Amino acid sequence: MITVYGGDWSKRLCNGCYGRLLSLYEIKAGTAADDQRAEDLASALLSAVARDDQRQAERLFRASEKRAEFLSEEALRFIATAEHVAGQLEAYPQLEWSPAVIGLCKAVEAEVVGRILRPLSVRASREDLSGDKNDKDLGRVAAFCADPGRKPPELGTFAHFLQTVIHSQQRRETSVLIGVFLKLTAEWTASHWLLDPNGLHHMLGVLTNSFRNRAAHIDELGKEDYLNCRELVIGSQGALWRLVVSTERHR
Repeated sequence: MITVYGGDWSKRLCNGCYGRLLSLYEIKAGTAADDQRAEDLASALLSAVARDDQRQAERLFRASEKRAEFLSEEALRFIATAEHVAGQLEAYPQLEWSPAVIGLCKAVEAEVVGRILRPLSVRASREDLSGDKNDKDLGRVAAFCADPGRKPPELGTFAHFLQTVIHSQQRRETSVLIGVFLKLTAEWTASHWLLDPNGLHHMLGVLTNSFRNRAAHIDELGKEDYLNCRELVIGSQGALWRLVVSTERHR
């Protein structure tokens, strides 16, 4: 049996594909916050692909992109699964590409957490972060650093923290957490990109506003959106590769 998509007989879907499309719309049209909808779409992405297919996609990505060896297992899994789903969507270009886009966004989030937030939490957990935890701009990152067992901050939260680091001279002088963060970045070879207003912060703004948030809402994302997001994340000057270079330690 088939379903006609949008009343257009040129857009015929198998019922399995229609079921997946319907579940995505239910997530995107829901009342949950953007962060939760993004998490739900990421879960939908991973659950839509068998683990054996994910592993095969990871092997293919490793073979085609030598820089993949620098990525965490979580980031690699999200990228490879997104690429696999994007390949499947070539046969159904009218379907929602949002889960594949979310997969790329989650890969960046995984690297931000692994390369920046977790090392920061190791350093900052020894400090008194009570003042920072009560700061509206720093509080969620400070709470994670004080208790690394809790759920890490999402991309938008970290981007807001980074914006405060870059633009608030007063916080630079008074915040314990920002002081620890700046000492940590000083140990990395190309960390200037992390603190440049046109660097990581700008990239996270584009990724969040142009792709992640749109994917989490009722906007229909298509192949062009995926390709643009892919270029931003894993293109020749992609965010993931810049993150790797920017968080390498001085030798």
